[in-house]
Amino acid sequence: MLQERIDALRLPKSTRGDIDDLVRALNAASDKEAIEREAQMQIAFIVSQEKAKKLRSADIEALYIIFDDAVQAKLEELDCTHIGLMSAD
Repeated sequence: MLQERIDALRLPKSTRGDIDDLVRALNAASDKEAIEREAQMQIAFIVSQEKAKKLRSADIEALYIIFDDAVQAKLEELDCTHIGLMSAD
């Protein structure tokens, strides 16, 4: 679903590669600190694109929302996994 939302945006090919790297890094994050670190990297990337005027404002806003949703989903997944592990005791 995350990739489908990103694919729906009209992003330059050069930007798409960087975004794919951010998505892979978020998917690989395995604890809360790593997820939060990836979220900060995503924000920094979007801000840099915004300052460089490389993306349309609608795409910038969409990326903020898409990445925020992805980070929240990853944190919820981590919480569910953690709760599930605790319940097994």
